Amino acid sequence: MMGGFIKRYPMPLTFLGLFAAMWLVQVFLLPPAAQRAVVAWTSTNLSNLAVDPVGTMVASAFVAEGSQAALLVVAVLGLFPVVRRFGNLRAIVLVAVSHVTGTLISQGIAFVRLEAGLLSDSVRTISDVGPSYVLCAALVAAILYGRGRIRRLLAFAAWASLLPFLFEGLFSLEVAAVGHLVAMLSGALIGGVLLLRERRRTVGITPVADVIEAAEAKAVHAVQDVQDSLKPNPAPSEA
Repeated sequence: MMGGFIKRYPMPLTFLGLFAAMWLVQVFLLPPAAQRAVVAWTSTNLSNLAVDPVGTMVASAFVAEGSQAALLVVAVLGLFPVVRRFGNLRAIVLVAVSHVTGTLISQGIAFVRLEAGLLSDSVRTISDVGPSYVLCAALVAAILYGRGRIRRLLAFAAWASLLPFLFEGLFSLEVAAVGHLVAMLSGALIGGVLLLRERRRTVGITPVADVIEAAEAKAVHAVQDVQDSLKPNPAPSEA
């Protein structure tokens, strides 16, 4: 049973394992100065994105500055329903694209405001780590498209509990708040596209099956006609 569960959910299990491992390293192996260095190195700020955008965005999803236990619970409530609904590969696409989109748009707005003189240069090196963009996208997709009322309600409860923190500073265009909003919209949009493609494939299968069945019936009928034509005609009866 456990082997089947692992095979069915490698994506969320891998994410949880890596995030938990990084949490243990931060807490038990790294001194405070080293912890701050890891956060600074993995933050998706303008300075790091300019040097190593791919590595920074990947690493930042597995590093947090606190509340790791709560984030693990939220990850369970968000990632497993999404994988159950769309499969592992499409779930990876959904959360990865949402994470990248949330990062690029939020940091892009910060860059534009910096160039316009609306922000100080310190915005280039702000701390911005954590899986929150991934989890926001997963929770919204689970709420909208997940299977099972209980799973959707649990995802909604997790999302609602995070609301006071997710949108804090949105009207002042704080980086994290903008990123959370964009990640949620991305999760909803990508999930809708995946669902639409799935329905189109399902609808497209039926006509093909009907055509095959009709062709088989015609073939059987044609063979029967040939066999009937080859049978000798009965001899005429004598008067």
